[in-house]
Amino acid sequence: MPLTHFLAFWSIYFLLFIRFTTLMVVLPFFNWRGTPALTKIGFAGLFAYLVYLANIKTPLTLPGHFFSYVLAVLAEVIFGLALGYLVQLIFAAVRMAGQYLDLQAGFAMSSVFDPMFAGQVTIYGQFYYLLTLAVFFVTNAHHHLFLALSRSVALVPPGGIVFHVNLIPPFIEFFAQMAQIALQLAAPILAILFFCDLALGLIAKTVPQLHVFLVGLPLKVGVALFSIYLILPYLVPVLENVFAQIQENLMILMRLF
Repeated sequence: MPLTHFLAFWSIYFLLFIRFTTLMVVLPFFNWRGTPALTKIGFAGLFAYLVYLANIKTPLTLPGHFFSYVLAVLAEVIFGLALGYLVQLIFAAVRMAGQYLDLQAGFAMSSVFDPMFAGQVTIYGQFYYLLTLAVFFVTNAHHHLFLALSRSVALVPPGGIVFHVNLIPPFIEFFAQMAQIALQLAAPILAILFFCDLALGLIAKTVPQLHVFLVGLPLKVGVALFSIYLILPYLVPVLENVFAQIQENLMILMRLF
């Protein structure tokens, strides 16, 4: 291999490697504290090499100056973080839905420390997050994710990232979409718990001698658990639609770059 081709290969490969390495920092499962850094780097390096072989057919025009190449590396870092953060937003929406349930069912104060995220998590929020992660791999949604990431090379080639103001409105829309997904996932059980509170309020008015707080707290916990048990079979198709939204959002973001 001539020296120019060798340098061109490593220059393009390094940009792809930076893009996917920063992506792994934010991507679910890889962002756990227990995941070894060598695993993240190794997977990113292998994925970058496979993507290079599958997509880079013709030589790309790279910055000729060293300072321009450094700016291209920094752009790849920001682009990789943006892609990973976009995927993380969907999982954050699912966890937010669980936190809504914790707040309404009385579990908001019973948060526990999660060593994977080095922070406090609520019970239903963690349950929804782990359930979504399991469904994500069982339904092979990660295949579609990696396919979309592979297409990012064709839509946004290495060294061809351009930042402009048109990127701001889509990110605002993605945040609004996260809140909408969280509310839609939690809405059925929130409605049931609302009627449960309404019934407890009527009981408190008709039977003042009854300690509604002592009766209502375990009652709402039991109703929330039973409601989750009932809607669990219908939750998987909804999550599959949410996963399809991930790929759609990634394609929208990559077209804007």
